[in-house]
Amino acid sequence: MRARRARTIASLAISAVLAGWGGTALAVSVNVSVNDFQKVVEDYLAERKHPEHITGVAAFVSLGGQGPNIELFAGETSERNGVPVSGDTLFQIGSNTKAFTGALVLALEADGRLNLDQTVGDWLPEYPAWKDVTIRRLLNMTSGLPTYSENPVLSRLWVEFPDRHYTPEDLIAFAYPSPEVSLPPNSGYFYSNTNYILAGMIAERASGKSYKELLEEKLFMPAKLRETYYEPVAYPPAILERMASGYFNNPDCGLYEPGCRESTLAPMIGRDVRDADVSWAGAAGGIVSTPRDLARWIRALFAGKVLPPEQLEEFLTFVSTKTGKPIAKVTADDPRGFSLGLVRVMKPEVGALWFYEGETLGYRTAFLFSPEDDVLVAAAANSQPSAAADQLVPMLAKLFLLAKEARGELARPSPG
Repeated sequence: MRARRARTIASLAISAVLAGWGGTALAVSVNVSVNDFQKVVEDYLAERKHPEHITGVAAFVSLGGQGPNIELFAGETSERNGVPVSGDTLFQIGSNTKAFTGALVLALEADGRLNLDQTVGDWLPEYPAWKDVTIRRLLNMTSGLPTYSENPVLSRLWVEFPDRHYTPEDLIAFAYPSPEVSLPPNSGYFYSNTNYILAGMIAERASGKSYKELLEEKLFMPAKLRETYYEPVAYPPAILERMASGYFNNPDCGLYEPGCRESTLAPMIGRDVRDADVSWAGAAGGIVSTPRDLARWIRALFAGKVLPPEQLEEFLTFVSTKTGKPIAKVTADDPRGFSLGLVRVMKPEVGALWFYEGETLGYRTAFLFSPEDDVLVAAAANSQPSAAADQLVPMLAKLFLLAKEARGELARPSPG
């Protein structure tokens, strides 16, 4: 979400776990083995550790709702005194949090607490400039609201006061029009983290419960998530001890810094942000998890374990990110859609998939999911590099193609 967005290979800790497949043999199918998946992760870390300033990667491959599942780990949790990345290693999942927030709002709609055609004015009258924006437009990114997380004032605070705590109201103040804030409005589709902070505030007001309580009750428990956490303040030591270090390595100028020679965040390059307060991300990006639990969440969501059929269908409707208009499917000419918390994307090499890559200041977590092929892959890396340097999703695409091949073979009837 920020907002966008010295080792040899011999020293890398590489391991793989094959679960739910009647044994520990490395063969997944006739032509694909766990070693093939492992090599993709190993090659990625070896090639990208310096350009992306990463020390560790975790990945999860799900070959069907009942498995088999493959876990892959490479490298260490930190460049200093790190331990091997494992299934217990936590990462900030960034804007993957938005799917949780969107699903939470729809769960409250199913309970009769709100509906998506209600407005900011109905629930948050303290923001009259945005009173006509509907909840639906918040969730599908067509509200036109500026994004608070690109305000250079907030960027300077990240640099100078990494432990500062922010309330949702504090975050909205970085985007809401005032004598001190005049960020440009937008039209059509525009990706704004402000939308999801407002959606989280509406969920709290409609339910009378905190965002954290709602996540745990309505989403984490039904989806049986075991390694997924949210805190409205800095994470406690028990969570931080399991988290990989997270390195900021992004020299790109911010959205509201046109023509800048040096990004406001340049002094942070190389900083480990693991212990910094992440309240700045809130309902737009503050969840911590593992690739394994992220995969479990996506499968539970699509399997109807979280939302009733009507709300699930609503959740998966999307608008074109080119036009901001509703579309039924993505195509080569209109290849990207945004639902109420997920991305639908058409890639020539893999076809139409559900997708998200979430970023915070030191982490990236992403998944690719094809319900049609019943294949899901997820991965996390411990840095935020520049947009041009980021190769996490291409690595995921390689894993997906291997998984699709293996899944196709597993689904074929045995000869005779």
